[in-house]
This record gives sequence, structure tokens and C-alpha cells, in this order.
Amino acid sequence: MTAVVRLDRLEELVCEALEEGRLEDVRALLARHHPADVADVIDRLDDDEQARVFVLLAPEQAAHVLSETDLAATRALVRSLDPAATAMLFEQMETDDIVEILGEDIPEAQLEILRALPSAEAQEVKRMLAYPARSAGRLMTEAFVAVRAELTEAEALAALRRASSHVEALSDLFVLDGDGRLTGVVSLRALLGAPPAQRLDVIMTSPLAQVTPETDQEEVARLVSQYDLLAIPVVEEGGRMLGIVTVDDVVDVLVQEGSEDVLRLGAVQEGGTDESYFTTPIWRTISRRVGWLMILFLTGTITVNVLGWFEEALTEVVALSFFIPLLIGTGGNTGAQTVSTMVRSLAVGEIRPHDVWSVVGRELLSGLLLGLMLGVIAFGLALILGNGPDLGLVVGLAVVVICTWANTIGAVVPLLAYRLRLDPALVSAPLITTLVDATGLAIYLLIAQFILGL
Repeated sequence: MTAVVRLDRLEELVCEALEEGRLEDVRALLARHHPADVADVIDRLDDDEQARVFVLLAPEQAAHVLSETDLAATRALVRSLDPAATAMLFEQMETDDIVEILGEDIPEAQLEILRALPSAEAQEVKRMLAYPARSAGRLMTEAFVAVRAELTEAEALAALRRASSHVEALSDLFVLDGDGRLTGVVSLRALLGAPPAQRLDVIMTSPLAQVTPETDQEEVARLVSQYDLLAIPVVEEGGRMLGIVTVDDVVDVLVQEGSEDVLRLGAVQEGGTDESYFTTPIWRTISRRVGWLMILFLTGTITVNVLGWFEEALTEVVALSFFIPLLIGTGGNTGAQTVSTMVRSLAVGEIRPHDVWSVVGRELLSGLLLGLMLGVIAFGLALILGNGPDLGLVVGLAVVVICTWANTIGAVVPLLAYRLRLDPALVSAPLITTLVDATGLAIYLLIAQFILGL
């Protein structure tokens, strides 16, 4: 039975025991805890300590922990073991977890480990490794409950009992014909509710969704979510069933994809989702951030140029400069809100490419209404600060135009990226920030020139 303890306290106890060399205490302490909690502690240790702690675990617990640690830590631990020891742990793990671990490793290391695995499992791993990264083929398990349509309810239950020890999901039985093609699905609920003599071809239903092994994992997650599935069948061209992707793997995909989108919205390069915060080397963190920061730094000079073009107007009416941070911030915030909404809606399939004009019209109207509300406040703020009504009108009108513009651009850029098969989250945030800053400032000063006659 696993113990329940705060993770920070567990980490503290483990670190104290390691510092004092009490390795048996570490072994006894971790043996009482869930593998996921042990994995969280290991993720926060440095490389040497990770290996020291991992070898203290019992083989069965070590296999489960290896499935729970972040991918970078998992691969580091695998590299610290000899192939035979790794193969012993892999024998107790799900095949899709093994494929994920080996997917980015060097071929020589893969081959040594695969040679140490039982032949059948090694062949399954090789088949799955042949599929593209981030595809259904990499996520699926070939162990599922397959039955024939002519079986009765009683016979199907007997088959289910025989299969229960080696399949990952028992929620559905998949009905295959003589050539292995998927013809129907029988849920466990429907099976238990049927009479013992009832044939499966009477109670089976058509699959709500199915994917090919090349289907992108994000599309797999979308289908599982849309149809509330516990497992989705993977079939090759021609209908022969290869395996299933289970909902627990889909949850991992959703977490991974969500993390990547958050990082991309912050202009951080890919890769950060494979590692925990504390175990990621600082040089790697910097390398993932510096590229976009340099691009944004250089493109930020556009704003400097805009200020130079309107230097005379700013010199003549110094009060104009007081409102620049307010207007740029408002435009950036408005654009960022729209980008976040668009990226989310594109990701879950609420917006499709043919919706472009409807989306642009909707966001243009939303920006205009938001701008009118904020513009009234900006006009009043300018008067309260002791400026004349003309300057107040400039500021208020600029807020209206900038909000409308930022909202529209915030909708167009993600849609354009989607059309060009780029990740909207990657290009939207940095591009919107730079574009709205420069163009918003130009809009503000052009309106000032027109109204104030500068």
C-alpha cells in the first residue's frame, strides 16, 4: 500500500538521507510511495543523484517509475543501465512507453536493448518505431480484445477473462472478420447487459471513430475527446486493425500539446516539454529562448524608427508621449487576448479554414466595441490629467482604432499561419507584439497630426 505525503516533504526526506549516505533509508522510504510520486522526486534531482536513487528501487517499482519520469530523465536513466537491465525493466512496461523512450535514442543503443528483449516484444517495438514521431502508430498498443461476430455473450466474456492479464484496456471488444478487418465494437456495458446466448453481431455497433497509424497524435486526441472514447482503434489501409490508443495516453498527449502551445505563445522553441524545470541545463534553456528574443529585439527597432519619424510632433506636444505606454500596452493586450482565443479554437477544431471571413468580421466588431468602451475611459483620463479636449479626443480615438486593429490582426495572423501549415502558437504571439507596438504607435501619432494640426 502506497503512502500519502506532501511531495515537497518527500523530496526533503530523500535529499537529507542522500546527503547523510543513508541509502537504505531512501530505499525504504520510496518503497512506500506511488511510482508517480517517486518519479516527481527523481525529476528534481541532478543526474548523478537520479541514478543513485533509481538503482535503489525494486525492479517492479523501477519499471513503473521509468514510465512516469520526464522523458529526458528517463533516457538519462536508461543510458546509465546496461542493455540487459534495461530490457528487464522494459518487459514490465507498456509497449508505447518503450517506444517513446527509444524514439529519439541512437540506433546502436536501441539495437542492444531490443536484442535483450523477448523476440515478440522486440518485433512489436520495431514495428511501432517505424511509424512517424507523434503519430497514432507510436502511441498504440497491439494488445486489445479481438473477438469474432459469431461469438455469444457467454463466449465473449470467457475470451475477455482470458485476455484480461495482457491487454491494456477492457472497456471495448473489437469485432474482426477472418482477415483481421474491423467490423464493429462491443462495449463492456452492452456485453454485460446482453443475454448469455446473444450473438455479438446483434449487439455490436460501428466504430464512432478510427485512425490510421500515421494520424497525428493531436488529431487522435481530438477524436477521443469529441466522441468520449476510452480507446480508439488504429487500422491500416484496407481496414485491418493494428491496435488501439487508450485514453490515458491521450491525456499525456493533451498535456504535452498544451505545454508546447504555452511555450510557443511565449516565443520559446520546442523541446521544453521533454524535461522538468530544474533538470534542464541553463544553457539549453537559454538556447531555446535567445533566438526569438534576438528577432524581437531587432524588430523592436521599428518602434524606434516610428518615434523618429514623428519626433517633431512629439517635441511640439510633449503630452503626447505620456500616453504612449498606455496605448502600446492596450494594443498588445488586446491582440494577445485574441491570439490566445484563436489558437485555442483552432486547436480544438471550433474554427476551420473556410471560416476566415466570418472570424475576421466577428473580431473586427469585437475590437471596435472594446475600443469604444476603453476609448471613453481614455478620453476621461486625459481630461482628469489636465489635458485639453483635443488631446483627450486623440487618445480616445487612438484607443478605438488600435483595439480594432489589434483584434483584427490577432485573428488574421493565426489563421494565415494555419493556412501555411505553421503552428499558430509559434508565430502569433511574438509577431503580434511587434506588429501592434509599431503600428499602434504610428496610428496614434497620425491621428494626433490630423486632429491637432501638427
